[in-house]
Amino acid sequence: MGSAAAATAAVTVTTVGVLPAYLVGVLSVQLSADLGFGPSLLGVLVASFFATSAVSAFTAGALVRRVGTVAVVRLSAGLAAASLVVALLARDVAVLVGALVVAGWGNGIGQPASNDLIARAVSMPRQGLAYGLKQAAIPLATLLAGAAIPLVAIPLGWRAAFAIAAGLTVVVLLSVPSASRLGTRAASQPTEAAGPFRRAPLFVLAAGLALGAGTGNAMGSFLVVTAVDAGIAPSTAGVLAAVASAGGAAMRVVMGWLADRVRTRWLLVVAAQMALGGMAYALLGTGVEALIAAGAVLGYCTGWAWAGLSTFAITRMHHGMAAQATSITQGGMGLGAAAGPLLFGAVVAATSYATAWYGTAAFAVLAGVVIVIGRRMLMRDRPALVEAHRARRAGRTRRRRRVPAAR
Repeated sequence: MGSAAAATAAVTVTTVGVLPAYLVGVLSVQLSADLGFGPSLLGVLVASFFATSAVSAFTAGALVRRVGTVAVVRLSAGLAAASLVVALLARDVAVLVGALVVAGWGNGIGQPASNDLIARAVSMPRQGLAYGLKQAAIPLATLLAGAAIPLVAIPLGWRAAFAIAAGLTVVVLLSVPSASRLGTRAASQPTEAAGPFRRAPLFVLAAGLALGAGTGNAMGSFLVVTAVDAGIAPSTAGVLAAVASAGGAAMRVVMGWLADRVRTRWLLVVAAQMALGGMAYALLGTGVEALIAAGAVLGYCTGWAWAGLSTFAITRMHHGMAAQATSITQGGMGLGAAAGPLLFGAVVAATSYATAWYGTAAFAVLAGVVIVIGRRMLMRDRPALVEAHRARRAGRTRRRRRVPAAR
């Protein structure tokens, strides 16, 4: 019960935590018509959410130590509900910005707290899947937001979509279990991957994750308007965002499931996913409807499918310090998630969607390179993990050499 309740709480709170930002992104056509703003201001709106998330994430580790993991998780859900109510009442852009700032603060403290919840309450052999499910909540939020266009926003208006989201968030808040129900199921002994808490490699990883999150979040924020600009109908663009998000969510879960069963260099897998995402973003810049659809699915399944793996790897390397370690990396992700849409919107306003997407592709490749550098810095303090990798590689080599002799 403890593991399932912890994973469920982490997933649902993460989903509603990012929902306000993605609702603004996918409902931007309706919002801009009503409140009067363009692509560059859309970038500012999304950036206000993620910039606040980044700042508050850096404080999450200390807040968790002071008031407890469950209390911070509940506070995160409560702030999301409050922000959606404010957005529902918005009559100008300033109120909408205020609502996104409140939501961003809640999301920022909720992410590391949810990571700590999984690290403490989910058994070690299932943590990869739990982190995959938790991070699948982000494309799930995009899926819900994208589905809101044809199901709610077009027939009833964007305010109805925000009202339904606010009700969902209140339900999530009330369903977060108590600390006594969650228990502490995680293994008490650190794994071979555990090592000291060093800020330098974590900040390098945070820089790589910032670049990766910036590119992925630009896709989440501007996919619909890019598709509409290329001639795709708004309702079809919303369905495309929903389908691509569902694929990305499924991929995050699958990769988390694999992480529990396969011992490998998962941060290198993260770097490879980011680089493949660069190819997807380049497809989005072509302006061709079929290629945009392919780029959307590929982008969500590669360039924006690494968040669970990165969190899994970082927490395993920092046993008992999940909130402290991921407050740094989540802060970096928040900064990137804020800067990405802001920069993208500015480039679109000055040039074109094509130029913005090709630049996004280049940043995605650079993100993978920075992750490789950060991983190398972490490995210097983990000789047991280095030796374990060597032993497993030697074992695989011996097995391959024995196979021909047996034949």
